Amino acid sequence: MSLIRFILRRLLTIIPTLFVILVITFIMTRMLPGDPAMLRMAPRATYEDYLREVTRLGLDQPIYVQFLVFLGDIFSGNWGNSYIVGRDYPIWLLINQKLSMSLEIMVISMVIAIILGFKLGKVSAANKNTKRDNLAKIFTYIFVSIPAFVIITYFMQLYVATPLKILPIFGYKTAGYPEPPQITFSHIINYILSGNIYLLFDYLWHLIIPVSALTIVQLVRISRQMRASMISTLEEDYIRTAYAKGVKRRNVIKKHALKNSVAPVIVVSGMGFSAVLGGMIAVEVVYQLPGMGKLFYDAILGSDYNVIIASVWVFSIIVIIFNFFSDVIIAALDPRIKLK
Repeated sequence: MSLIRFILRRLLTIIPTLFVILVITFIMTRMLPGDPAMLRMAPRATYEDYLREVTRLGLDQPIYVQFLVFLGDIFSGNWGNSYIVGRDYPIWLLINQKLSMSLEIMVISMVIAIILGFKLGKVSAANKNTKRDNLAKIFTYIFVSIPAFVIITYFMQLYVATPLKILPIFGYKTAGYPEPPQITFSHIINYILSGNIYLLFDYLWHLIIPVSALTIVQLVRISRQMRASMISTLEEDYIRTAYAKGVKRRNVIKKHALKNSVAPVIVVSGMGFSAVLGGMIAVEVVYQLPGMGKLFYDAILGSDYNVIIASVWVFSIIVIIFNFFSDVIIAALDPRIKLK
């Protein structure tokens, strides 16, 4: 199978996956406790006011009718309005305002985690059962089971308990600083294009703790997989042959072992993006960042059905895209996969 056919086949599997996710999410939102129509009522509203609001929101229709209406809206680009979080504000505009910050935090943390994870795993495998390897294993064992929100809570407590108040413990900008200009989809690019470099540094300074928390969560998984994969590769016969030919250890690791150890690490990185996404929700809630994670959390508390479904839809697309690219990269690196 050629690489193009492999890509097309993977793309075709995305459509039913997204549809199943949409159906499951829609049904689960209707099972949540709470009544969005009731939450929208004024303190002195009557029962007749409540019934009119239920009818206006379309919640009096059978669930299959509600699903068909929402499905038509989703695929027509009209995602509806928020019930509670945005109070009749268009969901698409709400997500457009929140998504960029979340993506920046996730992408930055993933890039740092992949770079450091590759390096840590490679050094650990190349120095198996030495002091370097033991230190790396101790580090991974400590952080492998700690969720991101626990790590960020520890950072916040450390800030409160110590006299050194260096890093900010909430928000994405210093109080009184202006909002970033809306030029592109990215806050970082907007700061650069507008020439507000001091705002850029302030923004990155506020992201140190959230990015560090998410980086640690993914770093330990990548480094452990990289170590295991490289150790397995270093025991292959062609590696022994390279040593027998007099190839230096550094060249064996760099030119032979490293390339053939990458595929499993890419799989873990792609699959681990969902873990980073889950950690991002907790991090944004704890750190009070106005991103998609905080929006999703507020929507659940307010039983905002439309925002919940749209958020899960966006999260699913993000995870599927990253897994798709990881599959394509692996297929490009390993010709055996394209022939299956």
